[in-house]
Amino acid sequence: MALTPSDRSRSPRAPKHSLRQSLDYTKKIYEAVHRSSIDSLTALELMGFSGKNGASSTALGSIRQFGLIDGVGDKTRVSELALTIFEPNDSLELQAALGNASKKPEVFRSLYDRFSGRIPTADEPIRAYLIRDLGFSKAGAEETIAALRETDAYLTEVLGTSGAPDENVYLAINEPRVPEASSPIDVQGSVQSSSSIDLVRIPLTKDCTAELRLVGTASERALSNLIRHIELMKEVWTEE
Repeated sequence: MALTPSDRSRSPRAPKHSLRQSLDYTKKIYEAVHRSSIDSLTALELMGFSGKNGASSTALGSIRQFGLIDGVGDKTRVSELALTIFEPNDSLELQAALGNASKKPEVFRSLYDRFSGRIPTADEPIRAYLIRDLGFSKAGAEETIAALRETDAYLTEVLGTSGAPDENVYLAINEPRVPEASSPIDVQGSVQSSSSIDLVRIPLTKDCTAELRLVGTASERALSNLIRHIELMKEVWTEE
């Protein structure tokens, strides 16, 4: 549900740390206790804090908002989403999990939706939207913009494209592979009879094949985002 200024009397809740920093904190918990339940004070100590204070509570709050931990009190544990990011089956699953985590905070999701998945290079439109539409204080808006910028930069570094990926659509370019006999999709990218489409392999050249996986509903918005991502990837690869 979209946030509105009337939702809160002060700045809406938003992560003070980026997704990258939140993952770093969560990884320390994961490496120490895997997915065992622990109390929140132990979690803070594993994250590198001496105890509960403003800074440690803010860090734990950011982790929680990105959906990287579940539970409260002595039931705190690394979430399934975080486990997928730390131990993905493949790059497509990692993309999906990172896209999901980046949009877990309501404010971040609202911003990505507002700007069609691509954050403006200038801060002014973001600041104006946070203050005028969502009711942020000026200081709260600046903190949110900083965390958003760092998160968007992290996604660009890991995924090779700016903006949070749509959770429903992911694209990977790999070496060509011959599909197994049981695959519902043939190597030319045509769809054989099947109740659902999992993967389409599209030969681009003799040395390169595109794999297109649609997870969920291929809405008009999802397909538009896919086209934008491909255009951005083209620019990056052309430069390289």
